[in-house]
Amino acid sequence: MSKYEVSTLKKGLQILDLLQEGKFLTLTEISKALNLNKTTAFRLLSTLESMNYITKKDNYFVWNDKKFQVAGSKKSIDWTELQTPYQLGVSEAEGVYIGVLEGTDVVMKQMIKPPFTEPHHPEIGDRSPSHLSALGKVILANLRPTEQQEVFSLLPFHQATDNTFVDLEMFAHHLDVIKQQGFAIDDEERFTGVRCIAAPVFHEDRVVAAVAIAGPVDKMKKRILRGLTNKVLAVSKEITKEIGIRY
Repeated sequence: MSKYEVSTLKKGLQILDLLQEGKFLTLTEISKALNLNKTTAFRLLSTLESMNYITKKDNYFVWNDKKFQVAGSKKSIDWTELQTPYQLGVSEAEGVYIGVLEGTDVVMKQMIKPPFTEPHHPEIGDRSPSHLSALGKVILANLRPTEQQEVFSLLPFHQATDNTFVDLEMFAHHLDVIKQQGFAIDDEERFTGVRCIAAPVFHEDRVVAAVAIAGPVDKMKKRILRGLTNKVLAVSKEITKEIGIRY
């Protein structure tokens, strides 16, 4: 160690380096990772939190991106760095998706499959018309009326399966129901044999994405949809909180 080093400062910076990797970590996890006793770690974390270099969410500490943003700049959301979607995948052992609206299409920004350790990159970037999927429908339902009408004017309502909505008036009514209930279900509307449940993700009071769980209809049976829906809704709220902290 250099004679000019300040050990306490170095430990604080090591914590920042650790959290900058995009991790949500507890006091115990940070203590073990940096070989610090819990009392020292707690004092360092409390100091960093009081100066807004990090924030605390429940029992987890996270790097505060807002502290390091250049004035006037706005960091775009990196959906693959979020930790919350993995909770849903692990608990249900089904594919988890995050999509955003670009023009009239839903574009996949995150996809995770078993063993749920990293993004499933081959499907990230895939596009599909927004009326075909639960992801697209729940985003459309939560757009502002003028934005929704603009998408409707450009959206080609082509039919993918027998269950696809192709009538604009019926689809608009369907979206009203989705907005009221807070979630959307794709019941074999894009792919025959696949069912999907999606809920909206918000940032700064605007819908910015949706999160969904999808699987074969013989596994995602109608009798268990209520329980799955509640889990997707809970995860969508957690993602909204997480991006609120990060961005």
